[in-house]
Amino acid sequence: MDEKRIIEFVILYCRDELTASDATELDLWLKESERHRVLFTTYLERYRLARRVGFYDAMDECRAWSRLTRRIRYVGMGRKSRFTRYFPYVASFLLLVSVFSYTGYKYFGGDNVPNIVEPGSSKAVLQLSDGRTIPLSADSVMSLTEVNGVVIEKGEEGGIRYLVAGGEVETVFNTIRVPRGGEYYLCLSDGTRIWLNSDSELTYPVSMVGSSRDVRLKGEAYFEVARDEVHPFRVACGDSRITVFGTKFNIMAYAGQRDVVTTLVDGSVQVTAGRDSLTLVPGEQSLSGINGIHVKKVDANMCIAWISGIFEFENMTLRQITEQLGRWYDVTFVYTDPVLQDIMFTGAADRHRSLDIVLKMIEKLSGVYFETKGDVIVISKK
Repeated sequence: MDEKRIIEFVILYCRDELTASDATELDLWLKESERHRVLFTTYLERYRLARRVGFYDAMDECRAWSRLTRRIRYVGMGRKSRFTRYFPYVASFLLLVSVFSYTGYKYFGGDNVPNIVEPGSSKAVLQLSDGRTIPLSADSVMSLTEVNGVVIEKGEEGGIRYLVAGGEVETVFNTIRVPRGGEYYLCLSDGTRIWLNSDSELTYPVSMVGSSRDVRLKGEAYFEVARDEVHPFRVACGDSRITVFGTKFNIMAYAGQRDVVTTLVDGSVQVTAGRDSLTLVPGEQSLSGINGIHVKKVDANMCIAWISGIFEFENMTLRQITEQLGRWYDVTFVYTDPVLQDIMFTGAADRHRSLDIVLKMIEKLSGVYFETKGDVIVISKK
């Protein structure tokens, strides 16, 4: 088996797209010799390293191999994918491996002194029902009581949580705003857990008691909704509404987006936009707006990688990438040529590294040059 075919199998495996035919071919090749097994796992480790830009999945080797062989053995039927279909991923992989295949991680920006732009951090501003605003950070130590008796205190994950003593209470609302360069976590009174991304805003009742649990989102958030079959949880964003009873999902609804993007990780959600309504299953992503609702299959784990501190750029334009980077690092990107915005890119990066490291990686893969001028990043063709 030549190198291109091995790499194709690595990519198919990591994307969970091995067909029965692929699985049979790979299984036979792996059984031929120990050398084949070592070669495959070596490429698998390099791919993971490249995709994580310095991360290494230190999974126990025996368990990892057992998991691999189980996936090969029980993979479902499907149409066989050709190498040409994955050429963009293979090209990125080969280049990333050439950059990151040595042991450990080091900055590869040559002799240039990098312009350090530090990553975002846990921070937000909480607006109480009486209009008061409270700055929040990972180090915040607080205990507040709302006008209806609900207690707000420091909780897990470095965020805040709401505690209701019991019984019916007056419905009042709080709003939490996460600025550019920030992220924040909160736990609502019903146990629903929410991670808010940069430049986001969430308005919600401090006591999730009643016939429904309605919140309004601007920006991006990942939800793990506490199950309650009687009281549905609804998220309103723009012209779309997402209704759930207990599930895990991500919503991206930034200002200027044409569609609200909803990605389902677990459970089920109902997406409504205008007169259109449909139910998602895990691994589906909907784009909803004035043009109706469109659904596609995605790798849901990649879509929520940001809550684990990872940027995942899967076949994205440079414009989409710099929008994410701009919000997280609180910088503005300026293109000297609009054509550069459409360059396609596949890769991954650590959200907790400085911006210069991420930009150097993109430079290696995309043929553009970044010049940092304070909080403005100018993008030019090399």
